[in-house]
Parts: sequence; structure tokens; C-alpha cells
Amino acid sequence: VNDLKRQLLVIFLLLYMHPIHADESSITNNLETSQINEIQENKSILLAALLDGFPEANDAKISESSIQGLYTISIGSQIFYMSQNGKFILQGDIYDAETGANLTERDRISARKDFLNQLDEEEMVIFAPDDFKHTVTVFTDVDCGYCRKFHSEIDEVMEQGIRVRYLFFPRNGPDNESWEKAEQVWCSQDRQKAITRAKQGKSLSAKICSKTPVQKHYSVGQMFMVQGTPTMVSDKGKIIVGYVPASVLKDRLESDL
Repeated sequence: VNDLKRQLLVIFLLLYMHPIHADESSITNNLETSQINEIQENKSILLAALLDGFPEANDAKISESSIQGLYTISIGSQIFYMSQNGKFILQGDIYDAETGANLTERDRISARKDFLNQLDEEEMVIFAPDDFKHTVTVFTDVDCGYCRKFHSEIDEVMEQGIRVRYLFFPRNGPDNESWEKAEQVWCSQDRQKAITRAKQGKSLSAKICSKTPVQKHYSVGQMFMVQGTPTMVSDKGKIIVGYVPASVLKDRLESDL
């Protein structure tokens, strides 16, 4: 229980840095009119239980799960479950015994997509063709070998009609050379050229400025459970771990991954 509380607190703190407002329509969508009052009453019970231990949880999204009496709590890209009376919190994946479908991962995919759609693109380094059909959000480390390999194919990626949004994720965390390079990229006058130079192993001349999104990006990566780089999130909200050649990325994005 203490471990779960600590994890929830971390998530709430991350969300406090970039709040997501609850969407009432997500709670009552696809419900019969006769059910709405009951759902709203249960929502109040659940929010009261969450707020009792976690005051920052007011931005959580709550909806009915596929299991009667169990509600889905969506906090950023993380999914938890809570009993109708608010006494029990469940962490883990729920599967449909008949189809084998991972119902929790389905909810995670939707939550990831919603979360990423609300991030400020002004705080990203973006490579985009004039016309694109897909967007991938890529957690990247400028010193990561496979991140460099992917970026060396960025023109071919864009030729496939794919837009790339880079989020900084220095794998070793703060206070190291990769983190400083990420901040230098951001503080450069031309960020596209700077990230390209950094990934070619070339030095950067920009001084570190007072405000960068590196910490925010890194925190988002932690919330997404990023373990290595590159880690991509498709425009459908699905995770692609590791390097994918430009020649096959489009097919991956248009398939079920």
C-alpha cells in the first residue's frame, strides 16, 4: 500500500507541473440517462476518497470500468481502479477472459493519446513535412546511439509523411553531460540544427538559458515508464520501444503495431 501511495504521489506531482482538467463528458459518455445520477454520485464518493489522501488528485478522470462496481481512475497516462465505495485501489491489468484482450492497456492507450495531445508543442523540437499523415512523439537522448541512428534518417522519415515531435529524455537523469546538451539544444537559436549537431557528436556553443522544458519532458517520460531511448508514442497512443528504420516506420504506424 505504501509503495502504491508513493507512486500515486509521484504521478500527482507530475500532473501538478502540467495539470489535466477532468472532462465531465468522459464520465457520462455512452451511458443511459437513468444511470447518470448514480454515476455522478459515485464519482463524488471516489473523488472524496482520493482527495482525502491526495489533494492534488482533483484532475483525475473517472469513468466506469468493464467490471461492475469498479471504476477506472485515469491520472495522466496511468490507470488505476477503485471500488465503488472508494475504500479499495487496485493496480494492475484487467483482461477479458473470453477474448484475452487487455482492457487496461486499451485505457492506457487512450490516456496516453489524450495526455500527449495536451502538451505544448511550443516546448518541443519538431521536424515536420509540409503534408503529414502521422505524428510520433519521441523521447530522445542526444547521446543515445540508436537515437542518433534514427535522427540520421529524419529526412526519410518525413518523406514517409511522418511528423516527429522530440521530447528530451537524458537517460541518466539530471546533472550529467547529456542533460546539459539537451538544455543547450533548447537554448540554441535554431533548435533543429542544434539537435542535429548534438546527435552528430558535434559541440554546441549555446549557453544554458534560465528556462528549458527538459525537466518537464523527463518527468513525462518517467510517468510513461520510459526505460530506454528512443521510445516513440504513435498518434494512436501506442508505445514503440527502440529504433525503427524509417523505411518500415510508416507500416508500423498504419498497422496494429
